Amino acid sequence: MADKSKLGMEFPVRSIEVPKNKIAEFAAAVAQLDAIDDVKEIYRDVDAARKAGYENIPIPPTFPTCFPFWTGGGLMGIVNAVGVDLSKLLHSEEEYEFFAPICAGDIITCTMKVAEMYDRGKKERKGWHIQVTVLITEAFNQKGEMVLRARTTFMER
Repeated sequence: MADKSKLGMEFPVRSIEVPKNKIAEFAAAVAQLDAIDDVKEIYRDVDAARKAGYENIPIPPTFPTCFPFWTGGGLMGIVNAVGVDLSKLLHSEEEYEFFAPICAGDIITCTMKVAEMYDRGKKERKGWHIQVTVLITEAFNQKGEMVLRARTTFMER
């Protein structure tokens, strides 16, 4: 089970440049498309994105799922830091609060911390007990503006 002493732990702050090619690849993967050319133009063409009102190619709505993994050193970095047994892990929920658009070329600085750890179910009943861990990631752009708050919830049985 996750190490509850990790509650409140903050991961190292990381900055990344949002890569244009990864936006199109992510959009294609989420839409289960074979080719990047099949994704909406705003996710692969700067002119189409600008025509739609963006400064550059915007990220798709669920793209921030990547941010905790970049901030936490990948899935194994998070798992090892929190002390979770990967074989019993389930990613259960992801929610985003956007404050401003995030586009290709933006330098995003992320902070992430273990915000909650709690038990659900009954420990005495096999299969009826899980431990929930919640990570909060906050993302700031190169102007220092908060652009996103993400809440990642995973469960360990």
